[in-house]
Amino acid sequence: MPLKYKKLVVFFSLGILLIGLGTFAIISPDFHFSFHRQTSDNPARVASFGAIQTLEGKSETDIRQELNSLVERYYSAKQQVDMNTIASCVSNVGHIDEKKLMTEAEGYQDIHCKILDGADNSSYRVYVYYYVKIYDIDTLIPSLNALYIKQMDDGSFKIYLDTLKSREQKYIDSLDQSKPVRELVTTVQKELRTVVSRDSEVRGFYQMLENAQKSDSTK
Repeated sequence: MPLKYKKLVVFFSLGILLIGLGTFAIISPDFHFSFHRQTSDNPARVASFGAIQTLEGKSETDIRQELNSLVERYYSAKQQVDMNTIASCVSNVGHIDEKKLMTEAEGYQDIHCKILDGADNSSYRVYVYYYVKIYDIDTLIPSLNALYIKQMDDGSFKIYLDTLKSREQKYIDSLDQSKPVRELVTTVQKELRTVVSRDSEVRGFYQMLENAQKSDSTK
């Protein structure tokens, strides 16, 4: 295994496993996938997610802007390993591993959010796709992540990193299996396969991850 890739194995192995199953982690909120920028089958153009619920004193536009701003601030803080800012973005910063952040990715670009109503009136399931720059690989890789965001008692929104109630988990599971989300996942999977087939560095990287995953499963 090339030394330059070793530090990324744990981080990206989770992502490959999750996208392969078509599921998303609630308390491990970030995983990444890469793809070339193409005009066809772009995630921004698939899956009609429709309107979202409004809250008292906040229009749908206001809520979308706040959620987008929160997600962008969170990823910017991850890139800079700014734990103070991350703590202001999440419900429980104890679930964020600072040492792991230092080895995750070189940067995140072109972040976009698809939003669905959550299990409660003040919660949202946010599907985040973006391009990730991996250390020592020039090609930007498209990534997909799902976050659960709740409005706190003070009215602010935070990425929820605490235990979910059974009812909430079941509701989120149903969202993740809905047609719009499945279309989005399928599109990202297709783009990932394309970039893996066309870029030798990315292909070698993901082959290494798959081997690492197989090795872990036999332990």
